[in-house]
Amino acid sequence: VDDVDTELIDDDDVEVVDDDEDTDSKALAEEFDHELSIKERYYNQYILMDKDEYIIGSEIPDKNYLPLQKIRLDKFYIGKYPVTNALFETFIERTGYKTTAEKKGYGIVYSGRFKKSINEKTGQKESVWSSSYRQKTVEGACWYKPSGQNSTIHNKRDHPVVQISLKDAIAFCTWTGKKLPTEFEWEASARTKLGYMLPWGNTWKKDMCNIEESAFSDTTPVDKYSNIEIFSSISDSLGNVLEWTSDECISNYKTKRTFIYHIAKGGSWISQNNICLCSRFNIRTDLTSNILGFRCVIN
Repeated sequence: VDDVDTELIDDDDVEVVDDDEDTDSKALAEEFDHELSIKERYYNQYILMDKDEYIIGSEIPDKNYLPLQKIRLDKFYIGKYPVTNALFETFIERTGYKTTAEKKGYGIVYSGRFKKSINEKTGQKESVWSSSYRQKTVEGACWYKPSGQNSTIHNKRDHPVVQISLKDAIAFCTWTGKKLPTEFEWEASARTKLGYMLPWGNTWKKDMCNIEESAFSDTTPVDKYSNIEIFSSISDSLGNVLEWTSDECISNYKTKRTFIYHIAKGGSWISQNNICLCSRFNIRTDLTSNILGFRCVIN
C-alpha cells in the first residue's frame, strides 16, 4: 500500500456543509449538466447502484483494510468517472471559487520512479529511472497547475482534477447538487455485488490501470481503460488518482497536533501492484497533491 506522506501541510478549519440544507439536489445536478458541452456531459455520467447487499473489506488482517463484511445500501447514483479538469473548470468559472492550494500558494507534488516518453527530436523512446518516487512542496501548484508554475492542464481536460482538498471537493459537490461518496458507497460501487478485489477479478493483470509500472508518471484520461473488460460499471476506480470519501478516520500517524483525516480510496499513479479496491488511505483534509482527486454521488 502506498506510503503517502500526509503530514506536510498545516490544517485549516474545514468548512462543513449542512447535509440537511433544503436544497433541490436533482435540480442543481440537472442545471450543472445543462451548462456542459456534449463532450463534457460524457464525463458527467452517473451509474445507478441498486438497493442491495454488497461485500466490502478483506479477510486479510491489515490496518489498511476493513474486515470482510456484507453491508446493505439504499440505491444511489455514482459518477462513472472521477471529476475531470473540464468539469471542475466549469464550476470555477461559474462561482469564482478559490481552492485551498490557491489560497495557500502551494501543493504537494509527486514525481514517479519510472517514466517513458518519446524524444521529440529523434522520435526514439526514452526511459527515466529513479530509485524511489519523490515528493515536495511546490509553490504555485494548484488544480490548473498540478505540478507547479511551469505545468498546465492543456490537453488534459479529460484527466481527473487534482490538487483538491476535502473542502474543495465538498464545494463542487454542493454546487452541483451532489455529495462525496461514503467509503461503503465507493467500495460497493467499485466491487459490485460480485465483491471482487480488483475491477477485473481477483488476480492482478498488467496494463489494466494507471499505476507506477505503467510508467506514465502522471495522470491519464479517466476513460483510458474503459475498453478493458471489467465487472464494475464505474471507470478508473483503481490507480490514476486517490479519491476522497466523506468518512472521517483516525490517523495512523502520531503527531503533536490533532488533525482531521478522511479516507481516500483507489490508489494512484504512484501505487504499486499491491493495491486493491478495499485499500484505504488516511489523508489530512487540507492536503492537496497531484495524486488526489474525487468523484461524486447523488442520493
